Amino acid sequence: MSALPVFKLGMLAVRQLSKYVANFIKERAKKNATFRNYFCIAPAQLYNRVEIRTKMWTMKMGKPTNIKPLSEAAAIDLGASMLGEFVLFLICGAAVVSEVSRQVRSERRKREEKIQAAIKLTNNILSMEEAIEQQEEYIKEINKALRALGKKIEVPPGEKFHSKLLRPIIATKSIETQITIPTRDKGLQVDLS
Repeated sequence: MSALPVFKLGMLAVRQLSKYVANFIKERAKKNATFRNYFCIAPAQLYNRVEIRTKMWTMKMGKPTNIKPLSEAAAIDLGASMLGEFVLFLICGAAVVSEVSRQVRSERRKREEKIQAAIKLTNNILSMEEAIEQQEEYIKEINKALRALGKKIEVPPGEKFHSKLLRPIIATKSIETQITIPTRDKGLQVDLS
């Protein structure tokens, strides 16, 4: 739960740092002609043309015939701002993807832990059933030996054990996992979602 406030705080820090990135890009554009022409001015002019055409189309004023290009200073400023926002978008997108993948890994680990716990519980039940079956066989042998000696032992009603569990069936679904342990009268289901 504490990851979300840290994530928001990180995004705020990245947002504030993007201003410094935009200023750095502006300074770089002023000093380097290649950077200025290809990474600032050209995208800004393209953005200006698309924006004017979109505005004219949404206001139903027809297709613009002559679009005035931005001045060099305005294009550098707009291009640097666009590059700063693009860098911010990339960093935020990477942070979101990282957080989502971390949560998916955490959920997968929790699901695996639940499955392992259910399998361990099932194995414990099966080993107890085997022990009970061995004890029932041992009691039958004792009863045979006592009958051979002429003594009879009766089991009081209501104290007889009637559990014959079958081997568990593990069914895996896309989202949730269920382990079904059928008994004599109805199935016992363990939901692991």
